[in-house]
Amino acid sequence: MYRLLSVQLEDGGAVTASGQADIAIHEGDVCVVELNRVPELGRVAQLVEKPGEWATHPAGAVLVRRATLHDQAKAKENAVLGRMALKATLKRIDELRLPMHLVFVRYSFDRAILHIAYTADENLECGELIKSLAGELRTRIELRQTGVRDAARAVGGLGTCGRKLCCCTWLRNFEAVSVKMAKAQRIALNPSTIGGMCGRLKCCLRYEFDQYRRLGESLPRDGARVQCPDGRGVVIDKDVMAQRVRVRFEDGRILALEANDVKPLPDDERRPPAGGGKPPHEDSRAQRPQSQPARHP
Repeated sequence: MYRLLSVQLEDGGAVTASGQADIAIHEGDVCVVELNRVPELGRVAQLVEKPGEWATHPAGAVLVRRATLHDQAKAKENAVLGRMALKATLKRIDELRLPMHLVFVRYSFDRAILHIAYTADENLECGELIKSLAGELRTRIELRQTGVRDAARAVGGLGTCGRKLCCCTWLRNFEAVSVKMAKAQRIALNPSTIGGMCGRLKCCLRYEFDQYRRLGESLPRDGARVQCPDGRGVVIDKDVMAQRVRVRFEDGRILALEANDVKPLPDDERRPPAGGGKPPHEDSRAQRPQSQPARHP
């Protein structure tokens, strides 16, 4: 028997680690894991018991122990040293005039590596920055350019819903989000409405998209001519979840009707009249004989 754990790291990332079953640890506990032979501090987000003999997980993360009081005191010391390293990094970036925005600067648990993450609009040559920081801080520097979504995950914050960002709490993998998902859910295409803290489209636009798409297939499209119990009209709006349709009738009335009471008109009733669909007055003009010019002697 062994354990498989999902561990949330200090920088907002998550790893899957495995450990022996005799290690006393529970969900929510702070722990020390070894990732690529480098110790890191994290918190157990999920724990699953697995049958069979303990073996190292393919990802390479191994649970070392539950964090002790000494480990937590060392983590606080690392945080203080990390803030000092942040000031030194900002100073070097300003001196070198590099167009980058720092996301986080933190030490590994054993302080053997200084992790620096940043965002930039283009790929930068940072060799001089790494060389100068390594000489000043006397440690190994790992510089990584990250995306805006990963930056929002590392920094954290509150969404427009008033809760912590999904990427900071439970969302592990970023999936593609498009404006099509907002349109299917009848959401106004306003940047302040559909944009997240990272400046990209909100990840939550994807959560109910499949259900909206499935329910919307049974509703007539916007602008479709339909037959209702009160007469004929045109669809002007829809409430997909409630399965209701707003219809404007020929007499100007607008009613919200159940989807079952709205039937799209057959193709033959929506087809334009014979003769190419020309208005009657145009046909009459075409048949009217042309007047002859007056002749003068």
